[in-house]
Amino acid sequence: MTAVDSGAPCVSGVRLGTMIRGFVLANLVSVKHVIVHEYISQRSGLRVFLMEYESPIVSSFYVVPTRPENHEGLPHTLEHLVFLGSAKYPERGTLDQLASRALAMGTNAWTDVDQTVYTISTAGIEGTLKILPVYLDHLLRPTLTYEAFITDVHRITPDGSNAGSVYSEMKTRENGAESVTEFNMMPLLYPGGSGYSMVSGGRLEALRATNVDRVREYHKRFYRLDNLSIVIGGTLGDVEAVLEVAAQAEAELIAAGVEANPVDPEKYFGVKHWDDPVHCQPLLETARLTASFPSDDEKLGLFTMSWRGPRWEDHETSRALTILGSYLVDTQVSPMEKNLVYTDKPYGSTVSFELLEYKEGRLTLSVHDVPNVPETLDSVEKRICQVLLEVHTDPLDMERLHALIRRERMSYLHSIETSPANVLVDGVVAYILYGKEKGDLDEMLEGSDQLSRLLLKDEAFWKETLWKYFIAPPWVAVTTVPSIDRSRVITQQEEELVRRQLASSDLEELRRREEVVRSILLLKGSSVPKEVIDSFGYVDVANIRLTAWPYIRNFGAADLGKDGGRAVAGQVQLFNESGGRIPVAGWATIAEQLDALKFGMQLNHIASDFVRVTVMVPLARLELSHREKQSLTLLADVLFQSDLAEGLGPEMPVDHVIRQLQERTISYYAHLGLDSSLANPDAYSELFQLSVTCHVSNYETVVGLLHRVMLDVRFSPRIVGARMRALMKSLVKKGRSPKAVLRQAAQVLRLRRDGVRMSNGLGQQSKFLKDALRYHVMPDLQALYKKLFARRDLIVHVTCDATKLPEGWMRPWLALSGDGAASGLVRDSLGFRLGGEDALGETKGLLTPMSSADVGFLTFSILAPLGFSHGEYAALLLLTEYLCLMEGPLWRAIRGGGFSYDYSVSYLPSVGELRLSIFQASNLVGALTVAREAFQQMAHGEMLVEQDVMSARCSLVYSILEGEETLSDYSDETFHNVFRGVGSRFTAELLAQLRQVTVEDLRQLAVKYLTQFQGFGPEWRTLVAVTNTDDGPRLHEQLDAMGYVGVAYANAKRVMAFATNGIESYSLPRQL
Repeated sequence: MTAVDSGAPCVSGVRLGTMIRGFVLANLVSVKHVIVHEYISQRSGLRVFLMEYESPIVSSFYVVPTRPENHEGLPHTLEHLVFLGSAKYPERGTLDQLASRALAMGTNAWTDVDQTVYTISTAGIEGTLKILPVYLDHLLRPTLTYEAFITDVHRITPDGSNAGSVYSEMKTRENGAESVTEFNMMPLLYPGGSGYSMVSGGRLEALRATNVDRVREYHKRFYRLDNLSIVIGGTLGDVEAVLEVAAQAEAELIAAGVEANPVDPEKYFGVKHWDDPVHCQPLLETARLTASFPSDDEKLGLFTMSWRGPRWEDHETSRALTILGSYLVDTQVSPMEKNLVYTDKPYGSTVSFELLEYKEGRLTLSVHDVPNVPETLDSVEKRICQVLLEVHTDPLDMERLHALIRRERMSYLHSIETSPANVLVDGVVAYILYGKEKGDLDEMLEGSDQLSRLLLKDEAFWKETLWKYFIAPPWVAVTTVPSIDRSRVITQQEEELVRRQLASSDLEELRRREEVVRSILLLKGSSVPKEVIDSFGYVDVANIRLTAWPYIRNFGAADLGKDGGRAVAGQVQLFNESGGRIPVAGWATIAEQLDALKFGMQLNHIASDFVRVTVMVPLARLELSHREKQSLTLLADVLFQSDLAEGLGPEMPVDHVIRQLQERTISYYAHLGLDSSLANPDAYSELFQLSVTCHVSNYETVVGLLHRVMLDVRFSPRIVGARMRALMKSLVKKGRSPKAVLRQAAQVLRLRRDGVRMSNGLGQQSKFLKDALRYHVMPDLQALYKKLFARRDLIVHVTCDATKLPEGWMRPWLALSGDGAASGLVRDSLGFRLGGEDALGETKGLLTPMSSADVGFLTFSILAPLGFSHGEYAALLLLTEYLCLMEGPLWRAIRGGGFSYDYSVSYLPSVGELRLSIFQASNLVGALTVAREAFQQMAHGEMLVEQDVMSARCSLVYSILEGEETLSDYSDETFHNVFRGVGSRFTAELLAQLRQVTVEDLRQLAVKYLTQFQGFGPEWRTLVAVTNTDDGPRLHEQLDAMGYVGVAYANAKRVMAFATNGIESYSLPRQL
């Protein structure tokens, strides 16, 4: 190691200017507990950013700055094609096969207008270093073959239709409301042929016209060493070892002919593709446009206003505008929400703000779910302008503005703890794209300093910023409305396109191409040579150290003796007592307090400046009526947005409640289950969850607020009415989503109509809210609230650094009464059990035609073992991982064949189901056919190859460890395992079991389960599909011919009726 003494500062013992293996340390930033190093190769300009923080997962990002020049989608096509072989590793699938053996779950990438970023995350640094040279060879020396182009980008099939993974993906997006808005907005906002006005993913017409030679030309221009950066984050160990691997890979590439341009690391900031003024020509006048998108109804649209923002290097103004955007829209007391949503005649369900930092940025206000009636559409723009002027004219609420700044700062610091890689990489990528000074990296990462400076700004500064960027300049307004006619036009255009392509194409050439694709599909095992696999080796799972920080609780999760903790006092158990790196002296005191509680509590000790408190309320024993169950979504929505009556404290109007929450917390929410969303309740929805996160210094205040939310809420007709209308609009939008309708159709065939999940699904919620708007819902809602929080059998989860908790932190919990601490297994004492809402019906299948579905969606479900403790658990996980393996046999058949952009085979132990899902399919029947063929071959042992199974095993290990990527994630897993009914050694035991699963075990599972996908049988099996309205009859005939006899038609409206009234109440048509 040699050093260049630049007199530069030294952080963590490393001095700027230090050279390691030809890489010079050019920049260094410290953010909270993370240190970010920027090294630049003086040989080639390759940049390496190292982000050091504690995590079992090491994340890598390969950043290629790009610029689209038209709508061909060349950046996006390369995102797909570079994975399919390189000069050194020409066999398709090598990168993903080797990535799995590096303990990764394959590779991934994203493309934006100014970048393509390739990603991989491994369990530990060893796998990252093993895969790095292989990844670089694919990026800089890809094969880019014609065969890869016709499978993964675009081809015309012998029947005249269009196929290809990229084409299927963009077909799904092109006619959605948001995409239609963007297509029309950007050329007006960035006029004159700016690269920002181009669609980096590709428009369908241009995708059909491009070819592999165009892709090769684009690669040659942008994929170079001096236009490439590698960003690696996690527990990195020896920095020199990391740079040694990068230097060796760089040398091999240069020796193989990759161009290298020497640079001066002190002055080099990468290639800048957006400096030409043509890309940021001024917006001279306001422009307005109305566009339409295809839909089955014409109820709700989207209204968007965009302004040009500051130049990228004006960091302070960008941060100020982010805060102003939050001030305008963040809660019901903000000006836009108050005047456009929480009003007697709302303009929409919500208002959102977005700032995109380009060379010259973009500010956007969007009103979602706007009623498609002239009086609303014609006045929404005027009303937004009026509100902006009122905000500028009236005194600003400086107290609230400062609270938003402090909250933004705390949220940023908290996110570095909970998701450091994803948070920090955004700033690093922006610096790579646009940075021209060393200080720009600090500005992009050290947001707290900027935010602290903003606290010193007076009202005049904020009003001047508002005027300069929102009121004085011109803007672009796009009104995007739903249209049934547009659906018909698109269908007619698609039919005409097929006819035209058949007429103009050489049919023999089309058949020849299809045979090429078919030959790829016929590969039964890995195409990667055994010597390549053997040479690469694999990362030994035994070298992976599992996270093991301490936690303590006063209840049991698994069978007696299997929990894995040390008994401390009464029911209290302490786990991983010597784990972590921050010792806790007071476990005995905490144990005594937990033993005295009248409800369950778990405390996870982690390294953090923040506290997260989660309260789970079990519903199973509350004997809720059907209507009460339907009211749970509404209750969760308004719980933190309501007045507080006198009780634990004085009366507090909702404005003050929200102000307190905004000032004191990082986040707060209430919802059903562990991970539910609107109209999509999960398998744990018989649990009602509240959660708050705050800085440890605010613990006592925030817990006091949480208890008041649990005991003192008084619902307001105004707020509840506004939220019901907003939820209704959101549900109408969800009802246009083929995925949402597919999910509801599948649940109709599986779940009890009066269970919590169905009661809070899309169909019943749409009807319940519509009915509730007609009657006085307040007494019922208040009674449900009182019943829910009668403090029976609560389970509380606290995640924090236990050494930082204030003295007496347990006092407010001890003051709460309950029905007695959980005894025995907590799931039994709460009455919670998985699969408790099943009602397996006789109907086998539903086919739903939708005008808004440009591509096909399908799920086929069969029964599988319920729970996490049975003997087939590990093997079923491995089987499904094998089936989803990137560039594995099924991947090559479905995605490689261009039949569908997305598919999965998933085992769902929480519901006892094995499910095949095919999404965004340009050829649904083709995808289903090759999947069935693959399943049949696996049952005969033909597709199960040992080296592929090893890759799947390694990939699955990564997936398991990813669930514990951060200490916050680890805490969640230990708590969620309570409801899964497994002990503290569940992860370690699962990893050991996976090592014992053999190829023969998988073949036997294939015989037992995968053969059931061939058709319907006497056992419960269901198939649901959503397709375009005009494709419905043809798809129905094809499914019949494949053996799926008895599939019934049901449009989306009828699916919702089934969910509400029960499918057994209807006679099901077999034809449209």
